[in-house]
Amino acid sequence: MMFNARDKITRGLLSLARSPLPFHLYYRRHFPLPSVLLIENTNCCNARCVMCPREKLTRKPGVMAFELFEKIIREVSGAKRKPVVHLHGFGEPLLDESLPERIRLAKAFGVKHTYLVTNASLLFPETAGKIIGAGLDEMKISFYGTNDESYSRTMRGLNFKVAVNNVREFVKIRKEMKKKTPKLILQYLPLETNGAATEEFKFLWRSVLDKRIGDRLNFVSPDNFGGGRDYNPVGKKITSVCFYPWSALSVLCDGRAVTCCVDYNGVQEVGDLNVQSVAEIWNGPVVSGIRKNFGKLDYGGFPVCQRCDWVHRQ
Repeated sequence: MMFNARDKITRGLLSLARSPLPFHLYYRRHFPLPSVLLIENTNCCNARCVMCPREKLTRKPGVMAFELFEKIIREVSGAKRKPVVHLHGFGEPLLDESLPERIRLAKAFGVKHTYLVTNASLLFPETAGKIIGAGLDEMKISFYGTNDESYSRTMRGLNFKVAVNNVREFVKIRKEMKKKTPKLILQYLPLETNGAATEEFKFLWRSVLDKRIGDRLNFVSPDNFGGGRDYNPVGKKITSVCFYPWSALSVLCDGRAVTCCVDYNGVQEVGDLNVQSVAEIWNGPVVSGIRKNFGKLDYGGFPVCQRCDWVHRQ
């Protein structure tokens, strides 16, 4: 659903944060627009996964107005260096019936890389064909079980057999349509509830994904969702610089921009895209001030950040 702390690119950015800020050119400037724009098309979800603090969600469930989405895409389309656009947030993106149209619009406006994270429970053949045809570039599927029992304990409310069949059919349909995108990432999160069965997970998907076009497996570790969970110990001392204010902007489905996708309740608002542009927020005094303070490891006034295990890691 977000930047993943164990993905290759993210690991590289995190490695920068482990050293004093002045020694890294990365933190001395920022691009005119974020490198990644995370647009939450909906915060609704059909699952109650154990690692996700949905029971703590206080925001009203909703779907982003298509007009607002188009406004945001138009604003970034004129840039020579367009952001990577994520089409998901704190919810299941396939619950949004207009998702294929959003993908198609982003591609029509020249966005080179569109990406989403889904649980695949609603990835039925008709939807699969629409998403492939719309031009989605990459799709990560959260699949945190290897059989009925481990899957239902972890991804509560979903059906293992349905999800497996949807993924297999998706790959088949993509091949029939003679498309190489979206590339698929099948992600596994080893937990007590699913027995941390990494080898079984590899076996489950070994004959499904097409590695020749870039499909792959991804193994991650749980994070704390800014205090929403407590998988990892968080001490009092903050030791790392968060790279988000230099690289990414998260937009909630109501149009408010927040510091980070981990801020699922939107308590750290930095702007409102209903009345501001992406550039105004990204280059404005609020985000600029955050960069200055975060660079000094000052996270005062940002309760989600203060409880985040990323900035406390040694």
